[in-house]
Amino acid sequence: MKTNYLFLLLILISGGSRAETSYRLSEAVQKKLVSIKMNGAVSDTSFHVEYSSHYGPCMAMEVLSTSSENLNLNLEYGYRLVPADSNLQTMIVTQTLIVKLQPKQKKNYRIYAMCTEAHDGGPSPEAKFFLRNRATGNLLGLTELLNRKKYQGDAAQNAVWCLTNDYELHSIFSTDTTMMYDLRRFVAKAKGIDLKKMYEEAPVSEPYSAPVRTFTTRTVYSGSLSYSCSKTAKVMIALFDEDNHMKKVYVNNETQREGEYTYNYQIGSDEMNNKKHYLRMFRDGRMEEEISIIPRE
Repeated sequence: MKTNYLFLLLILISGGSRAETSYRLSEAVQKKLVSIKMNGAVSDTSFHVEYSSHYGPCMAMEVLSTSSENLNLNLEYGYRLVPADSNLQTMIVTQTLIVKLQPKQKKNYRIYAMCTEAHDGGPSPEAKFFLRNRATGNLLGLTELLNRKKYQGDAAQNAVWCLTNDYELHSIFSTDTTMMYDLRRFVAKAKGIDLKKMYEEAPVSEPYSAPVRTFTTRTVYSGSLSYSCSKTAKVMIALFDEDNHMKKVYVNNETQREGEYTYNYQIGSDEMNNKKHYLRMFRDGRMEEEISIIPRE
C-alpha cells in the first residue's frame, strides 16, 4: 500500500509541473508571448560594479508574460536598444540576460549595455527604448568578447566607441592591463591597425623649444574651459580637428564629483596644421561644452 501511495504522489508531482519553453526574447516579443518596456535605469548603489549612465547595468526592462507556459528567454549580447528620442544614444547589449517567467508573471531586470553614439545624450529613466536588430561584423564580435570576458567598464565602452565613433586606440585605457590589451588587440585587428600601436599611450605634448638658428614663429593659443557638475559624472576633455578627428585626450573619462571645474589649455600652432580645432567637454558621453580654436593667418 505504501508503494502505491508513493507512485500516486510521483504521478501528481509530474503532472503538476510545467515544462519550460525556450525562446529568444526578440522571438517571444514577436510571438506576443511577452510584452516589454525598456528605459534608462535609475541609479542604484547596490550594484558594486563599475557603471555609469551609459555603460554597465545602465538599462532597465520590465517583462510581462502573456503566456500560459513557463518561459525561459534570453536577451543575447549584441542586440541594439533604440531610443524613441533620436537625440539619445542607441545602446547595445553587452552581457546576455536570462529571463525566466511563470505564466502571466511580471519581472524587472537590469541590462548590461553600452553606448554606440558618443555624442548623443545618455539614457534616462524617463526615456523609452525599443528592442531592435542584432549587430553584425566587428561590433557583434566585440560584444561577444565583452560578454565572455565580463569586460563591462569604461575601457570597454571606449573600445565600442573606437568602432562606432572612430576613437583613437589609446583611448582604451585601464589599470587592468590584460583587459586593456585584449580590447586594444581586438580593435586594432578590426580596424587594420598595426598591432604595435596597441602598446602606445595617449600622446603627451612635449614642451616647445625653438630650433637653433631658425626663424620659425610658434603661436600659442591659450584659454580656459570652465564647467560645473551638479552630481558625480564621468568627464572627458579632448581636442578635435575640423575633420572631427580626436587629436588628444586631456581628461579620460575621469569620475568628477559635484563642484566647479576649470581646465586651462595651451595649444601650439605647430600642432594645428593650419586647421580649426575644438576643445570639447563630454559629461557621461554627451558633449556639453565646446571652445573653437581658430588659427591666425
